[in-house]
Amino acid sequence: WNTGNFADVNYVLEEGPEANVIQIEALDALQIYPVIAIDHSSDEDFNYRLGIGDENFLGSNSELKIIWNKKPTGATWDFRFKLPRQLMYKNMTVDIGTNVGFDKRIFYEREITEVDGKKEAEYIALMIAPYHKLDVYASIGNPWHLDYRYRFSPNLSLRYMVDQYDHTLLSQEELDLGVHVEDETFRFLDIGVSESVGTVDKQRHRKNGYHAGISYHFNLGLQGTKSFHTLNLGGQYHRTLSPVVQFSGELNTGYTSANNQYRFIKGSGDVLGIRTGEIYGKSFYSAYAGTHFTWLNSKWLSLENAYFLNWGNGADSYGGLFTTRQKFSVGTSLAIRVPVVSWIDFRFTFMYAGPGGEWFKFNM
Repeated sequence: WNTGNFADVNYVLEEGPEANVIQIEALDALQIYPVIAIDHSSDEDFNYRLGIGDENFLGSNSELKIIWNKKPTGATWDFRFKLPRQLMYKNMTVDIGTNVGFDKRIFYEREITEVDGKKEAEYIALMIAPYHKLDVYASIGNPWHLDYRYRFSPNLSLRYMVDQYDHTLLSQEELDLGVHVEDETFRFLDIGVSESVGTVDKQRHRKNGYHAGISYHFNLGLQGTKSFHTLNLGGQYHRTLSPVVQFSGELNTGYTSANNQYRFIKGSGDVLGIRTGEIYGKSFYSAYAGTHFTWLNSKWLSLENAYFLNWGNGADSYGGLFTTRQKFSVGTSLAIRVPVVSWIDFRFTFMYAGPGGEWFKFNM
């Protein structure tokens, strides 16, 4: 295996009196790195991640991450430790960790009105669920997830969750809306299984291939909430047509039997330009189609320009996904990367998502 933990490796084969001897000289690479990620559109749509990671913790090829995550709805800390497949039975990977902090789950409706020929939008909160959260999780990764041929070997996950709903996390303005949930403590155990097929080959930022996956989660209600089921399906396809042109498409959908605030909540990560909570319900779908142009692709600098369509919806039934107003966006993006320093990656996105939608997003 190439574990990626050495900056340089040299070897010399020497003849010995009884057997040949291989002398190996390896130069350790610095695998400790800062985590600095910015995803910003406006005060109502942002995600900042700060932390530190080590991909060779204690020289064992294990991975350790500590990350602080800030969004408009709250802030959390994530502690994650991953054992590599080289140390596990039959090449398995094992993740353990915890996520603590506070957050809000919000359902929004964007109401568009026309005054003197000008369209205006207002976001109306239909449900606000503020809570303190504690998650403890573990997962076992697919032993053959790096293989090119398909072998049935699902990933397994287990997550214990405690959500303590607390109205004191809300501002007076939010309380005056009268749509917040009652203070209560929910506990449940999330048991998940997932499987995927296909491989997406990457040459720097360019992609070629396909990947399709399915996941099922059984949420066993232990306190405050009933048990429910969640099923997700997703697929992506990338085709490099020339050294300059690449087509990319993606489709995701899901269904849950949850009837309360644990229904799906989707945002700009699914349809660019919409607010988190604008897509909600027991079912959802999102789709993306884009043409990507690589204008420069050297080891020191790459420039990629894309033109895309992005759309989706949420509802409490699958029929409602297509009979209610669709959420959509159209736009373009410019990505600037330094391939030899993988964490130097900037993306500027300009989109139109209807009246009141976000028009700009910056990612780093």
